[in-house]
Amino acid sequence: MRHFFVIASATVLTLIISLWSTSRAGAPTDDSRHVKANPAVSSKEGWQQMPLSVGKGEKFTVLYVSGTWTVDVRNFPGVGPAGYGAAIDRKIFQPCKFVAGQPFGKLLGRIGEGGTAFPVGTGGTLTAPDSGTLFLRINDADHCLGDNGGAISVAMAGDDDDVRHPLSRQNFDAYCREQGFEAGAVTTGSDAYSLRCKNSDGSLQVFNNPEDIHNFVGEVCQSAYPDIGVIDRLITMKGTYSAWECMNRTSYAGVPDLQGWCESRGLTLSHRTDAKYAAYGWTCANADRTHSEGITVGMVCKSQFGQDSLDRVSNVRAEDIGDAWDCRYVR
Repeated sequence: MRHFFVIASATVLTLIISLWSTSRAGAPTDDSRHVKANPAVSSKEGWQQMPLSVGKGEKFTVLYVSGTWTVDVRNFPGVGPAGYGAAIDRKIFQPCKFVAGQPFGKLLGRIGEGGTAFPVGTGGTLTAPDSGTLFLRINDADHCLGDNGGAISVAMAGDDDDVRHPLSRQNFDAYCREQGFEAGAVTTGSDAYSLRCKNSDGSLQVFNNPEDIHNFVGEVCQSAYPDIGVIDRLITMKGTYSAWECMNRTSYAGVPDLQGWCESRGLTLSHRTDAKYAAYGWTCANADRTHSEGITVGMVCKSQFGQDSLDRVSNVRAEDIGDAWDCRYVR
């Protein structure tokens, strides 16, 4: 049984965290939102400061990458940041919980030194309740950390709004008219690739392949933001004019390593044959396919190339990862 004051184990755990990183040309950013590695969160420490600062109301992302931890190395197995299931949780000495309403072993977060704890678990996109630095910890009280073991690593990202810029129907319409299409911009369907410029006689702009569409939107971006130097970025296929945005001009970083991302989570890369758009069909799955997780390619890019990178899809119909996706350094 765990007690209010736990005698620390004599074994000192050395944590070796493998960092996916790569060097890039140019001076490194000083923005505290930009993280160059997947930081580790130890089970044997209380609140641990992360290299990510956010403003109140700002959205930020934390995702579990790898590792397990336990609140009692002698009696309970290692688990991920979701914490223990109810059957095991109720066997553990309850006064040792840091947050009573959450399971032992769950990843917790707070913003700032005096912030209120909130559940993070395996992660996702969160909204900052206050301004300040992100802190993470295991759900286990400070006086009960001595018999803990293990650590997890996480990937995180702040808001990229400073390098991403919206597009509207008016932007497309204005560009088409600038190019001599009297009827402006229209849609021929309900997805992002259905945008066309239209003449007054009803004839439409012709695209021979997806690259032509991306080039077209890139020109719309340059027309809408002539003083910034931007390129196109596809947000989602489930939309038309609002499916696109512009991003600051970037340099190529590389192909996102989706296989490595899945393996870091103890899973393998799988592709759904029923995916409407092949580029979005990649998932991480276990051996018997009874469990699968979607892949946020942007987080893969940030984990692999650093937090000043973004994902960019170039062809949603491509089945090869290298043809469908790339990672870009944001200038």
